[in-house]
Amino acid sequence: MTLRSEVIKATQLLLFLVGLGGATPAIAQTDIDRRVWTAVSVQGQIGKEWRWASDSLVRATDRATGLDIVGERVTVMRTITPRSSAGLGYAWAGGVFHGRFLQEHRFVEQYTWGTQGRVRVSFRSRLEESFLTGDDAMRLRVRQRARVVWPLVMKGRLQGVASEELFLQSNATTPVPRDMDSNEAFVGVAQRLTARSGLEIGYVSVYSKDGYRGHHRSHVLSAILGVSL
Repeated sequence: MTLRSEVIKATQLLLFLVGLGGATPAIAQTDIDRRVWTAVSVQGQIGKEWRWASDSLVRATDRATGLDIVGERVTVMRTITPRSSAGLGYAWAGGVFHGRFLQEHRFVEQYTWGTQGRVRVSFRSRLEESFLTGDDAMRLRVRQRARVVWPLVMKGRLQGVASEELFLQSNATTPVPRDMDSNEAFVGVAQRLTARSGLEIGYVSVYSKDGYRGHHRSHVLSAILGVSL
């Protein structure tokens, strides 16, 4: 397969992902805000079959006087086949939500499958169990993500990135209003900075629904610094 045909296929998948992100009904676009999401992702190897990752998250919104959300996520993954892996993780996040400071503790199980080559396609399935301040019930949520990465220049240092992730809540808990379902569509570029680091920056369209605002859409500038040890 030539580079041109790979890029054409990647572009077709990109358009499909963006179409999914914009497929929410017009009635869902009743409340809109703008946000900035930043993260530092560090990962490394534990022997030949095990890997670990640590993600530090800082998120801000134009409707908050300071930080909106800060968090930390740690994941350990084991290679199953050359194209697949499974892992477990834990995440903590704290933030201001409608004037209240809330904390969330989240446990994660995930499975990832992906292709190799200049154009890479991957799929990730996550099952999350989370506990939120003021809510004794456990929230169970499923996340499904499709992601494609393709070269924008011949040497491959600059790449195009697109992804779509769906969030599906599997149970209903009502003491604290929260997102019942959402999706995130991302389009951006990734630049390799050194042999062990890179920067990914782009636009995220987020649709969500919660008990306070109903249907809600956010326009997000996202920047992620990745480091491999």
